Amino acid sequence: MSDTYVIYPKISDALLENPGIGFIAAPGLMEPEGQICDNRSNPVEKYRFTDNSRTWNHPDSRITYCGVRWRDLEAEKGRYRWDILEKKLEESKALGCTAIVRCSPYALAEEDDIPDWFRRECPEEPDFPFWRVDPLHSSYVKYWSRFIAEFAGHFDGHPVISSVDMALVGAWGEGGGTEFLEEESIRQIIAAYIDNFKITPLQALLHDPKSVKIIRERRENIGFRVDCLGDMGGFHQEEWSHMLDFYPENICNFGMEEAWKKAPVVFEACWHMNDWYLQGWDIDYIIEESLKWHISSFNSKGTTVPEAWKENVKRWLNKMGYRFEIRKLTYNPVVKKGEVLQIRGLWANTGVAPIYHRYPLVVRLKNEKEILRLTSKTDIRNWLPDMDILWEEEFGLEGKAGEYSLEIGIETGIPELGNIKLAIEGLKDGYYCLGKIIVE
Repeated sequence: MSDTYVIYPKISDALLENPGIGFIAAPGLMEPEGQICDNRSNPVEKYRFTDNSRTWNHPDSRITYCGVRWRDLEAEKGRYRWDILEKKLEESKALGCTAIVRCSPYALAEEDDIPDWFRRECPEEPDFPFWRVDPLHSSYVKYWSRFIAEFAGHFDGHPVISSVDMALVGAWGEGGGTEFLEEESIRQIIAAYIDNFKITPLQALLHDPKSVKIIRERRENIGFRVDCLGDMGGFHQEEWSHMLDFYPENICNFGMEEAWKKAPVVFEACWHMNDWYLQGWDIDYIIEESLKWHISSFNSKGTTVPEAWKENVKRWLNKMGYRFEIRKLTYNPVVKKGEVLQIRGLWANTGVAPIYHRYPLVVRLKNEKEILRLTSKTDIRNWLPDMDILWEEEFGLEGKAGEYSLEIGIETGIPELGNIKLAIEGLKDGYYCLGKIIVE
């Protein structure tokens, strides 16, 4: 490429809040009234992660968790109240967040039972642990599979949903009692997710080898979720722990070590971070292990982060999920109308995971009179970490002659979310101004 401009954007180490990644939002800590307390109701000193944080004692976020119950969404057999979930998604969007969604079949409390119409069919609860209906002699598999298919039919590809948890059985759909199901029944429930969610990413609980094996046989682009990050020996007096035993062994045993390349890895805290702190557990070890497993988001259950760990958590956030930098940009600064703009960009993903939604990469030419949007054909979901990313593309120009600023942005299409923030300086109105161009 001759007669070109070469730009080396200034890289930024600022905390970035982007959709689908980071700490899951803690709305209760956003501008709370009165004092802040830790999870043990002890008052703690207020602090912010950045000068303009909306949240106290917890990082800001662009992702939230959205849980809904089967009994609420299908209160009448075959009739669905999707407006309940839509309302929750609107609330997430109003916070500027995408949402991880899980529809739970039932939980432990009486108010979390299966739908009333189903309870009338199965008045007796079985002796099976983790079950509220007989897994072998009820219509659970039929009804729950039908519900999942209807759920996917209404919400697959929803712009606010970042991913969906594959709830199969057990309290909150977390997998307890899977061992009592016949293999064909597990296949039927899994098929309801995989056959009907074609766009929205899915993750499965890393619970039992049988169900995960069936999932991997059906489709490889399924991520995983686990719910005891941080446990360094809280259950068995350091003889066994999730961090030292279960996760490092079973991520490999279940064949999920490459799952992160196509779908998200989601972690939930065991107890709370304040408990880790009081136990004296090594936060840097917990962080580094989660990054090794390619974490995209972390559910801290909306509780405070110990202030002593603030800098550790900042480093964690700057690696969690995706983090895009433009290292070098080359383009021809003068283009005759009707000819092509040639752009070459050297990018880097300095996070530990890709982005899982195909948000469009956009080149924007802007002056006081006109804005030209040039949408790239590049699929940014292929921008994996630890590799050089060379983007080369030509764009035809049909706009009016004149001088324009050349801007780059990744658009979410949701005003409340805004565009994806890049780890470079120069952000203005969701785009990064990288130079000037003249259209003759």
